Amino acid sequence: MNLFIVPSWYPSDSNPSYGIFIKDQIKMMAHLRPDWKIGVSSWGQGSNEKLIWVKDHYKNLIKIRRHQKDTPSTINNEGFKEFYQPALSWTKRFKKGNLREIIRCNEINYQSHIHSFGKSDVIMVQATYPGVLIGEYLSEKYDIPFHLHIRLGGFMFEQLLSDLGGMRRQTLSAISKAKLVTVTSDFHAKEIAKWVPETKTLYNPVDTQFFDVHDKNEQYVLAVGRLEHEKGFDLLIEAVAQIDGLNLKIIGGGAQRDALERKISQLKLEDRVELIGAKNRVDVKSYMQNCQFLVLTSRYETFGNVLLEAMACGKPVVATNCGGPSEIVTKDTGLISEVSVSDLKEKIVAMMDSYHQYDPKLIRRSIDNKFSPEVWIVRLETQLTSAIKK
Repeated sequence: MNLFIVPSWYPSDSNPSYGIFIKDQIKMMAHLRPDWKIGVSSWGQGSNEKLIWVKDHYKNLIKIRRHQKDTPSTINNEGFKEFYQPALSWTKRFKKGNLREIIRCNEINYQSHIHSFGKSDVIMVQATYPGVLIGEYLSEKYDIPFHLHIRLGGFMFEQLLSDLGGMRRQTLSAISKAKLVTVTSDFHAKEIAKWVPETKTLYNPVDTQFFDVHDKNEQYVLAVGRLEHEKGFDLLIEAVAQIDGLNLKIIGGGAQRDALERKISQLKLEDRVELIGAKNRVDVKSYMQNCQFLVLTSRYETFGNVLLEAMACGKPVVATNCGGPSEIVTKDTGLISEVSVSDLKEKIVAMMDSYHQYDPKLIRRSIDNKFSPEVWIVRLETQLTSAIKK
């Protein structure tokens, strides 16, 4: 298989976490299929140095001067190559955010891919904009099918289309030309069906080499996620206030931190609820391995990667009935709660009484059987092969 990957989100030196999960999946792909020829297109997507802001005139001048000195490069990673051709981006209201130049840079990257690996069998677009427009252009010019993996859920997908303004129709037209469109869950497929009626589900994999079972249980419950309204940490904190003897640690940063701190103070939970901020991957794993169980309290989730990570560590979970989690959690791995303080309280109390009865090996096996990289790559390969034959 010869793949040219166009990720709309991808890490950069100035923004190393931007799209890191996409790069991690590319690494998995290269490891599991060492015979595949994989090229990744980079033009500075996600780089703060390549983003021009309307009112930042002085900083913009500095960025433009630095950009003029920036040079293309090819980075050899283990099992894949990154082709870098720098491009600036700005508001879509002016020359479509420099879209024409971004497409040109991606075409140069594709020509570098051809020089290294030959013509690709398929173009893989990760995340919708601007990747799908790049994918459409390269697909038509070089007669190659393209695959689009959509990562935004229903309301966020609608927000994206609204922000595109005059490019909304153009973007939806490009999506319709993809030979294969995948989404992260069956729930996700239903959420975007009115815009993209034909999709296939491709569950995210979890790194089962990194996350592993650990027998120790310390006396705390864990929650992990961005401190934003949709993650429902306000509901969780209110539920904890009604449960005696529960200690909660919340990993993550975000806009709701101050509001959550006020709520913790108002409910006099300073000694039982700890906002410990964002942590690196190694620290997150350690917290997961040592917790009693993990709680996900989102108001909306297309999938729920954090559930996979905790379950890969052998931990049971409590998750709200908010979309994707219902496709992950079973009676052998955890409990599903409605998105309400009262039901969260009930399910958390039930888990506090029974978490030690869950079998860590059985929980881990459920991950290995459905969400491991090995399962994911077989499903991806089957879907890509079918798209190529079309």
